[in-house]
Amino acid sequence: METINYKKLYENKCEEYNILITQFNLLTIKLNNINNNINNNINDNISDNISDKQQIINLFNENVKGKIINLEPYNKRHNGREGHWLEKQMGVKYNSKNEPDINGYELKKFSNKITLGDFSASEYIFSQNKNEINLYNNWDTNINITKEDYIKIFGEPNLQKNNRYSWSGSCVPKYNIWNYCGQIIIINDNNDIIIKYSYSKDTRKRKTKFPDFIKKDELVIALWKSDKMANNINNKFNQKGFFICKKIDNTYQQICFGNPFNFNNFIQFFKTNKIIFDSGMYEGNNRNYSHFRGSGKFWKELIIEEY
Repeated sequence: METINYKKLYENKCEEYNILITQFNLLTIKLNNINNNINNNINDNISDNISDKQQIINLFNENVKGKIINLEPYNKRHNGREGHWLEKQMGVKYNSKNEPDINGYELKKFSNKITLGDFSASEYIFSQNKNEINLYNNWDTNINITKEDYIKIFGEPNLQKNNRYSWSGSCVPKYNIWNYCGQIIIINDNNDIIIKYSYSKDTRKRKTKFPDFIKKDELVIALWKSDKMANNINNKFNQKGFFICKKIDNTYQQICFGNPFNFNNFIQFFKTNKIIFDSGMYEGNNRNYSHFRGSGKFWKELIIEEY
């Protein structure tokens, strides 16, 4: 009968135990390192966010707050010249990139109406490529209209501008309300923003001179696809948020920060008329001026910090 060497057995078990203890300690070290890295990343992100915001506050205090607003170098006919002055003072270079102005924040100047952006439609009925609109309206590719005709049909003459036609002001539709020009804005189940025209709801006498293919109801005349608008809104406003510079009397004295918001928020704001479509399109200008704007009161509701 074989004799059991208890001493050897004990030594083997002790060695196995020590190996397990070593592996456990190594695993504990790895887990602690992972935990430390996660905490460091969180702290770094918080620190970066604070430093980004503080940098903006410092720029405002050094270059904007209390400074005389000198608009001499800017075009007197341009309504946005004070905004350009403010951007220059804050170190923002003018560009057409679809991204926040500085450090992940979008810059805005406080006013009664504040523009989110100039976002041209995915298609207008004068667009060279209007496949979606043709499909909606059951048009073939032979039906075309120029931008100038579009403005004259759906816009109105401005007596103060020598009867220059523009698609702006009262003839521009609002959400879910037919206006006197037979136009309305709707949002479909895909969150596409659609402007429709109905001949029967147009109260203007001159409509009888319109082309026959316009003398229809429920025509789609402009369309913003949800994916395009989501890209516009999310890239601009859903990073770190926005900040607004506010004046007291004739100089800027306050800087205010608001939380980010996304495209779904934008759609809800639009449906409650907190954000509106405010077209400034007029004949003789190549730009579409398809502005989306919110009232000063709306932006005030989004502010969470003031300095």
